[in-house]
Amino acid sequence: MSTQFSDFLAAHAAQVAERCEPDLEPPQSAEPGVAARQLVNALLLALTADDLRPLSTFYRLDQLEGLSGRLDAALRDLLALRRATADVAGDEGLEPEQLAALALAGGDEVGGVLRTLAVTCASSLERQLAVASSASSAQGTGLSITMHELRRPLTILNSYGQLLTTGMLGALPETAMVAVEGITASTESMVRMVNALAELARLEDPDDELAREVLPASAVVDGAVEQVAMEARLRGTALESRVDPDAAVRGDKRRLTLALTNLIGNAIKHGPPDSSVEVTVTASEGMVRFLVRDHGEGFPPEDADRLFDKYYRSVAERHRKVPGSGLGLYIVRTIAQRHGGRAVARSVPGNGAEFEMILPMHRDEA
Repeated sequence: MSTQFSDFLAAHAAQVAERCEPDLEPPQSAEPGVAARQLVNALLLALTADDLRPLSTFYRLDQLEGLSGRLDAALRDLLALRRATADVAGDEGLEPEQLAALALAGGDEVGGVLRTLAVTCASSLERQLAVASSASSAQGTGLSITMHELRRPLTILNSYGQLLTTGMLGALPETAMVAVEGITASTESMVRMVNALAELARLEDPDDELAREVLPASAVVDGAVEQVAMEARLRGTALESRVDPDAAVRGDKRRLTLALTNLIGNAIKHGPPDSSVEVTVTASEGMVRFLVRDHGEGFPPEDADRLFDKYYRSVAERHRKVPGSGLGLYIVRTIAQRHGGRAVARSVPGNGAEFEMILPMHRDEA
């Protein structure tokens, strides 16, 4: 008897479907009593023909509204189906060695489908994000609803990516781990783009107010570094930080962290692989300076004043096909200005670039 997962599943499809039926959360549109068998058939097509269309259609993963719930159900159902297959194999009296081989094959094959499904959904979301970011007139309630619908499935994708990376959903070969880390980094990047679009709408709302509190600069740096850690790891970028322990500001922690995250993420994108990005915070003359430096190609001096403009992307950036929406630096400048500060950029072409967010220092009253 074969121990390859897809072969075993094909030979015992009816038994596996019956075993996993109570644990499934199929779409409401699925015909009662046959949902499990439909799912088994869809998975077999994905495993044997690399065709994910039946799975995508079964869970309507091409439709944005309510996608997060359907995607979550799809991932949990596939894992339940894998467990049911292992249970049926035990009932069939397979030897321990065969059971172990089947479990390993199941983790590999179903894990591959989960990764491909995640990539497919992420690609679809990325296309919708590109449409949303290019439509500068899309604001207000419509934009908020769109961002909410995009954020939830991206969060689920990112969560499952983290679970796959840590091995909590089964052991994966090294090549698969690299792929999963790439998916996770891309998903995190899209989450940041969704957050940027949502934040842009809020920042441009005249009724918006900052949630001000006294913050040590180290809290802002730590939060930003955590946000870009996976992206930096995949690019081989070493993040180095030096923070003046006396540096403190009074401001909106979430937004200041977002601004610094944008600066560091920008430096990672423009710096060469296996290089470093330095984050330095100093306090002097009543101001706190958050400086981020990369070691990339830099930018022409004449671009310095335009880099913070809304949707601006330089010719060199487009020529090198560096990903981006042209919103990150605009948000940095807007957040800095709303805190009574400013943002500046400096570069020596071929010798990297420096971006700085300068904010008023908070001083304890005597």
